[in-house]
Amino acid sequence: MAYHFNNKIEILGMKSMINDEGGFEEIETTIFKPWADIKTMRASEFEAMGFTVTSVLIRFIIRYRKGIELDHKVKYNGDMYKIESFENDDGKNHTITIFAKAFA
Repeated sequence: MAYHFNNKIEILGMKSMINDEGGFEEIETTIFKPWADIKTMRASEFEAMGFTVTSVLIRFIIRYRKGIELDHKVKYNGDMYKIESFENDDGKNHTITIFAKAFA
């Protein structure tokens, strides 16, 4: 299958920063900005994976890289998506599929 990595997304995560008072503060920051192939999912596909369908479902396919965590978020076209799961496709370290759902 040929992928079209023509959509820029942002992977966001929390980072500890020192605030003005010398304490630590959790700040949401961009971890990296990969190019992605975007595929919407049918509700039946998501339900078959064991998730409940209550919002927009989408999968982002990116080139393989380490560092993605379940507590990260994806920003795409101004919308935020919560990562539900991700998979190293075929275990070959070529691509990763991120399964996510939109939230407000």
